[in-house]
Amino acid sequence: MNKEYRQLKSLLHLLDREERWFTFAEIEKELGISGKSVKRIVEEAVTLLPASMQIEVSRGKGIIFYRDRHGTTVREVLASLFRETSYFRLMQLVLTKDGEASAEEMAEALFMSFSSFKKWIIHLNQEELRPFHLRMTYSSPTLKGNEIHIRYFLWKLFTEAFPTTGWPFSGIDDQQLDGWVTEIERESGMIYFLNSKRNLSFLMAIVVERVRRGHGISLKGGSYAWEHNLFYGPVTRLSEKLMHRYQIHLTCDEVYFLQSMFSLSQYHVPDGNLRNEGQEWTADKGNEEECLMVDLLITLLTRAFPALNAGDRFRSEVAEFIDKLRIDHAIPELMAVSRSHLTSYIEQAEQPIFKTVSECMSSWEKSYPAISYNDYHLTKLTFMISSSLRYRSKKAFLIVGEEFSVRHYVAKLIKREIGDDLTIETSILHGLTDEIVAQHQIDFIISTIPVSLTSIPTVIISTIPTKRDLENIRQELLI
Repeated sequence: MNKEYRQLKSLLHLLDREERWFTFAEIEKELGISGKSVKRIVEEAVTLLPASMQIEVSRGKGIIFYRDRHGTTVREVLASLFRETSYFRLMQLVLTKDGEASAEEMAEALFMSFSSFKKWIIHLNQEELRPFHLRMTYSSPTLKGNEIHIRYFLWKLFTEAFPTTGWPFSGIDDQQLDGWVTEIERESGMIYFLNSKRNLSFLMAIVVERVRRGHGISLKGGSYAWEHNLFYGPVTRLSEKLMHRYQIHLTCDEVYFLQSMFSLSQYHVPDGNLRNEGQEWTADKGNEEECLMVDLLITLLTRAFPALNAGDRFRSEVAEFIDKLRIDHAIPELMAVSRSHLTSYIEQAEQPIFKTVSECMSSWEKSYPAISYNDYHLTKLTFMISSSLRYRSKKAFLIVGEEFSVRHYVAKLIKREIGDDLTIETSILHGLTDEIVAQHQIDFIISTIPVSLTSIPTVIISTIPTKRDLENIRQELLI
């Protein structure tokens, strides 16, 4: 990834934590760069930021970052800049050319010399692509590695470049894909989170592109009863639509892969639907072993956390956690590259809980040694535990677009910081329009992603609210 973009990204995320003066020494330490480099990045940033954002530099104080809490988000700005980097443009070429262009042609398209391009490929293989277990060839640049790793890499790449708007796949109708996801929602009685629904459209487009070019997958992991999964029927029918519309052939493994990603994506089931009761849901699947897995984990957790509110909602969440853990285990290629940017945060902010959760999972694993897990799963489970501990709770409307559901955790965190003056609603709606928010008597939205509403304001926050975010919410309560 371009060094300049990576440094700017780190700087903006740091400055956006709080609306205060950051000293140069503090920034140098956090970013691991010199004061001269900090000044250079700031000078470049000033010319790139929209009018709703401003960086102020003071010789005696340091640097402070201002932004309109209702305006453009840092994520949107970074996404726009990311799309202009040589790194992203190279990956776009790799997807579309897929080995059909020579290294010389690629270098020319990126306005680079061939020698510089070759050195860059070596760097990418050593640094950027290694975490995804991938490498890039030299003569006719293309991604090499397990096909699932390639698809996962491309999925993360394009969702970072186009988080809310834009569509990079020519010849593939994004509106149609979105409509097919909506059909699955209706058929399954659930609602995907806004970002999850968009990400699934990206996933389907990537699958179509890769299969078109002759790249297939083969699942060789542990067993999983795909036919008993909630999404087996809906995704099977979706696959038939994809094959008919785009004239491709999807094997059973391809269908299972799509099914896994629809299962692993974040969704909500309204009260009264199939997945409201965790125990009944697993029993309906006819999987007694999974019921036993859920029972054992809940027993270990309630013993370790006496204040845990282990009611119906929590049992449903644990059942879903176990089901997704087994899917990950059945596709070890996904397990190998699954990471969360929230792991470092949760290890520090909830260190005692994270440690105890790790011990509980270690004890659970002794009964089920064939099932693997990693820090990604420990992070997810820690969020679930922390949000289910008995704190004083009240009501508002919160949208958290993230790789797994942390909205209950974020709601609790905001309530603890803001107090009883703010109530937070965390339920998921079928849509988000001015009419719907008026019907639910919502005064303003707290969201991690942009929302198009005209009747009420939206306060944009980070996935884990910063001090600046909490202050912006307090200011909204004064209006």
